[in-house]
This record gives sequence, structure tokens and C-alpha cells, in this order.
Amino acid sequence: MMTDNSDYMANVFDRSCVEIDLDALKANFEEIKKATTPGTGILAVVKADAYGHGALEIAKTLIDSGAAGLCLATIDEAVELRRHGIEVPMMTLGFTDPSRFEDAVKHDVEQSVYSFEIAKALSEEAVKQGKTCRIHIKLDTGMGRIGFKTDGSETEEIVRACSLPGIEPYGVFSHFAVADTNDDEYTRQQYRLFMNQIEELGKRGIRFSKRHICNSAGILRFPEMHLDLVRAGIILYGLMPPGCPKPVVDIKLKPVMNWFAKVIHVKTVPAGTTISYGRHFKAERTTEVTTVGIGYADGLSRKLSNGFELVIGGKKCPIIGNICMDMCMVDTTDLESRPKVGDRVVVFGNERSADELADALGTINYEITCDVGKRVRRLYVGG
Repeated sequence: MMTDNSDYMANVFDRSCVEIDLDALKANFEEIKKATTPGTGILAVVKADAYGHGALEIAKTLIDSGAAGLCLATIDEAVELRRHGIEVPMMTLGFTDPSRFEDAVKHDVEQSVYSFEIAKALSEEAVKQGKTCRIHIKLDTGMGRIGFKTDGSETEEIVRACSLPGIEPYGVFSHFAVADTNDDEYTRQQYRLFMNQIEELGKRGIRFSKRHICNSAGILRFPEMHLDLVRAGIILYGLMPPGCPKPVVDIKLKPVMNWFAKVIHVKTVPAGTTISYGRHFKAERTTEVTTVGIGYADGLSRKLSNGFELVIGGKKCPIIGNICMDMCMVDTTDLESRPKVGDRVVVFGNERSADELADALGTINYEITCDVGKRVRRLYVGG
């Protein structure tokens, strides 16, 4: 892991960086494997640039660890990985514009299908290219987002979609809405609707090689629902689904992302001095103001101004004044050891959880890692 040595830090980043621990990622995957029913494959969710961690390096590490395939949000995410030599099965979990079906078929990206019109357009493109397009039928069992209805009213439409030329009905899936809460009956109801619809389709000759419904919370809390595949997302990155009840299996996760910044200036100001835009902070005493090279353009939300703490020398120091686009200021008056230009500042990671930022912002840890700016350098260690 990164040291506090200023010379070392000067060589690896100038303002801010996230350190991505690939050994922690591999350890998390092993923990997930232990929690997953034997014979069930693990799909690694690497959409949104692997939740901000960097999709290419994360994907390569997870494939080496034994992932059965990758889940993406967009066709561009999948094509980018294909261009870098990733050959494992990939699927998009949601919407792909029909104008991109040419790329989907060309690059063998398995598509979510939740209407006959989508299947028909994919069929036409597959026939045109002389290929077969694998699809995953999406069922809406209670999320209310996308998916065929599971009340029987769209069963025949699913059959028609799966019977088109150039189409292989490879998978069927759904998504739990509240598996990370105590509303277990709703989750069980979703599962029943899912399995009943699959049974009805089987009676009509439509059978799938891969059935999957469990997300991260589902993996940890409902092993009887693991089926052929599970989709591991946030737990790959060492974070728990917010508010998730205790898992039925013992799992030890390690944060994969550590976000650091650097002290760029230190000064002392007299009582009465105001700090930053808007002058919303006024020093009530002689105050040591330490400026840190990180701002809201890096992903440190301006809503954390005037109170949220960054960690310097192992101690939490409050942000004073408004967070700027490229910098913020913290009060280090009470530190026993004076900070120096080049010292490391911890935003989150092993020393403090991303959940603390999420709680302060009234959001979830997923958003915190996804929002780390693209100009923040990613440094990969381990692996």
C-alpha cells in the first residue's frame, strides 16, 4: 500500500489519486466464491468503469480469478473491453439503442431483451451478419424498471421473441429490489414469479442455459436462489450494500479503492479571517489552514464543505469554507505534528470507509466510488 513518504508520493501523483488494490479485489472474489453455491458461476459487474475503479484492469483481474463473464451497462463499455482483448462472455444489463445492434452482434455482446421489438431488431441484424445473437430475457418481477411482465400476459410475446431466426435464448434474469433490506417476503415473491415464468416458458419449449437473479445482497442472503449464475457488484469492491442485514455466510471484504490527496500549502491566519468562496467560514482563533489539492471537479462533493473531515497524519481534520473546484482547505490547528507540503491526505479507503462520505451526503457507497473524477489518477497495486 501507499506510504506517507513525500518523495515517493511526488513520483506517483501530483494532486490526488486513487490506489486500486488488485490483491484486495482477488481476495474479495475468493470470499464471494466461498459464499456462492458450488456449480454456480459468478458474473462480475464492471459497468460504470467498474464502479469508478477502472474497467479494464478490474476485468482482467477478475477473469484471471475465475469470473464466468462480465456485466456492462452500455455497448460502448463492452466494445472497449473487446478492443483490449477481453474475450469472455459479456452482457449488457439494460438498454441498448437499436442503432448499436450492429456492434452488439459484431462483438458478441449478449443483449438484454424485454420486448419483442428489441428481439426482432436483433434477429434482423444477426441474420444480416450471418451470426447468432445470444440474448438474456429480462423479467420484471417487482423492480418496475424494464422487463417482460410475469403475470402471464406477455408469455406468448417472450416465446415469439425467443423463436426468431439468429436468436439464441441463452439466459433469463431479473433483479431483486429489496434483497438488501429486511423485506424478505418481497424478495421471495420476486423469486417465485421468476421461477413460475421460467416454468411456463419451459412448457412452451423455451429453455435457458443460464438463469440468474441474485445481486450482491442476494448472493450473501439467499443461497437457495443462486441458480446457474449470480451477479456480483459492490461486494467485489470491498463494500457492502448499504443497510444490508447480516449475511447468512461469513464474508470478509477488503476495500479495493483508496482515495488520497496531497497537502499543497500550509499557513496560519489570525482570528477573524474568512476562508474560501462566499466567506462562510470565519476563524474564531488563530488557525492553521492546510490547503489540499482536491476539489469538487475531482469528485469531492461541495456538499461536504464546512464540516466533513479529511484524514491527515491519522487524525480527522474538518474542511473549512466551501470546497473549490480544484482545492479545499482544512483546519489542522489541533494536530500534534505540523503538516508539510506533500503530506498524504486520506479521503476514504482502508483508513476510513467510503460509507462515511455516503452517510454525510445522504447517498450510497456506489455513488461515492463512481463519482471519483476521471482526472484523478488510478494507480494499480498488487495483482
